[in-house]
Amino acid sequence: MKYALTLILFCLVANTSKAQTTRWASKVKGFSTENTLETGRRYRASQVLSWPSCLQSQTSAAAWRPATETSTADEWISVGFDTLMFIRQVIIHENFGAGCVVKVLGYDDKNTEVFVLNNPSGFKAPLGKSLSLVLDKTTTKKIASIKIMLNTQLVAGWNEIDAIGISASDKPQQASIDVSAEIPVLVRENLGAAINSSSSEVAPIISPDGKTIFFTRYDHPQNLKPKEDFDIWFAKQIDGQWQEAKNIGSPVNNLQENSITYISPDERTALVMNIYEPNGDLRQGLSMSKRKGNVWSFPEMVDIKNYSNQIGISAFTMSPNGKTMVLSLQNENSFGDTDLYISYLQKDGSWSQPLNMGTDLNTPEAERTPFISADTKTIYFTSEGRAGYGASDIFLSRRLDDTWLRWSPPQNLGPSINSVGFDAHFTIPASGAFAYFCSEEKSFGGFDIFRLKLPLALMPEPAAILTGQVLDKKSNLPIEAQIVFESLEKIQKTDADKVDYDPTSGEFKVVLPISKVYGVSAIKKGYQALSDTIDLRKEKNYREIKRDLFMIPIEVGQKMILNNVFFEQGQANVLATSFSELDRIVLQLLENPNMEILLEGHTDNQGDFDANLKLSKERVEAVKKYFVTKGLTTNRISVKGWGSTRPIFNNQNEEKRKLNRRVEFTVLKK
Repeated sequence: MKYALTLILFCLVANTSKAQTTRWASKVKGFSTENTLETGRRYRASQVLSWPSCLQSQTSAAAWRPATETSTADEWISVGFDTLMFIRQVIIHENFGAGCVVKVLGYDDKNTEVFVLNNPSGFKAPLGKSLSLVLDKTTTKKIASIKIMLNTQLVAGWNEIDAIGISASDKPQQASIDVSAEIPVLVRENLGAAINSSSSEVAPIISPDGKTIFFTRYDHPQNLKPKEDFDIWFAKQIDGQWQEAKNIGSPVNNLQENSITYISPDERTALVMNIYEPNGDLRQGLSMSKRKGNVWSFPEMVDIKNYSNQIGISAFTMSPNGKTMVLSLQNENSFGDTDLYISYLQKDGSWSQPLNMGTDLNTPEAERTPFISADTKTIYFTSEGRAGYGASDIFLSRRLDDTWLRWSPPQNLGPSINSVGFDAHFTIPASGAFAYFCSEEKSFGGFDIFRLKLPLALMPEPAAILTGQVLDKKSNLPIEAQIVFESLEKIQKTDADKVDYDPTSGEFKVVLPISKVYGVSAIKKGYQALSDTIDLRKEKNYREIKRDLFMIPIEVGQKMILNNVFFEQGQANVLATSFSELDRIVLQLLENPNMEILLEGHTDNQGDFDANLKLSKERVEAVKKYFVTKGLTTNRISVKGWGSTRPIFNNQNEEKRKLNRRVEFTVLKK
């Protein structure tokens, strides 16, 4: 069969179009040799699968490389496709050492040879081009596999193939870097002299409210060790202006290399690189420092089970609720260079053994500097194993399920963010309005910190920040307590998140992803919390919510409404979303064995009076029954149903009627 040789420019086939005209190899059927000198999956035959992942004329571990630079025998690789199709074109991306392909064979699903393309002198493609072999007509049989044969003596040095594809089109496939068409030209803005200097400023971490930025400064005269040292600095934003940056000081900074990698929403917990020894030395790992007032504690080691990193480069980030950590490291489970790993907070405060996050995110090249956004669904990271504009580009991917192992195809953030140099350390406040990152392009010297306004296509889902104080209801003074917030749409007790509130360190701050309804309350021995509900189900944009939480000292005669106790519509069955609220009352009763309580049920005025009276009594009986299943004796719990006879609001609309449907809790004996 005759063929025509056409050439196409290669960057990276866009995810939105790659499935329409081109099918990329999905399995390796066989190969002559593969390079096994490198660790992990670097240069293995499996790297030819899926769409192209590296630039032309650029060597990459994300490509297949034969075992030797030059072989007297033919090297070959055979690949299969998930979808059988009549084809008109074979696309071969030789990312490095192009010009060694001498024969291409196509086979149907019965392994019968359908066509042969042969050129002993090697199919040539100019630098920066991919090889597209267009047949003179469409095949008469559907193609199931392709075999590529190479003569590696034709081109000196290593020969690498990154991808093999087939297409039904006779037109060369136009390719592009995977950048959303919705991204406009973005203007990066240097944060200015208050933040940046002639030294290098790197690794920025923006607080969720966007009002404080932490970063690492190298070789600065005001570092604890002025020459060739890394210190952590921070700056506050007031009325839209960044104030002069300040050194965070000891004990977080010492005479070694110090760097921050995470700040909690309330800015009271920081993760810092390395493990701090009492003598001032550092060793590989991660530490945590707590702020009380304006004083940071000596960083304590974060216990990560079987933590192992074979190189000196690492990175850590944490979800806003402090339960999930993403790490960048290299160990025996890595695909090559540093990969992204996931670790989960355990009940004893330690962290689970890091688990490789898989090929959705990782390549045989380096993936580094991860950042989890406030929505806990969007991750930003740098990758050297995907096509881009420079040595290391920033990508985003969105989580597809709760395993943290399935992610959307990573998307390049585009040339406004990614320069020809090294761009990294992407960080975003909960509003998603601006992104902060470091780059050496157009800097004051070395690396500087920049920001730019994010377009919608690159923003995470919106989130809300809840701030406030915990107050004693009687004195109206702030009191130290633990705050509990949880989605009322899920019943797993692991969904409850807790943060400590310390009045000396300012207001509490928690990040709440929108589109959910949350129960919020506080815990303190000797007090009963007035629980609250934060309904974000109708929210579409970022919000800052101010809401104080109140606690009442446990006293005889004290009455309060259980705001987060729910029942089936018109029934007495307690919904599982009520269990956390009820369990907190159970704990109080267990801690105070002499306490006796009265539960009172109320309804609105809709429907039959007697039926409402009966329903109100049945509901508090159901709550009492739940308490008994938790080990409380019946004589400690009295119940009374009032039906619609004691409204606290008029029943003129549904919002008011909703408030009248309630369960009240009264302390009868302390």
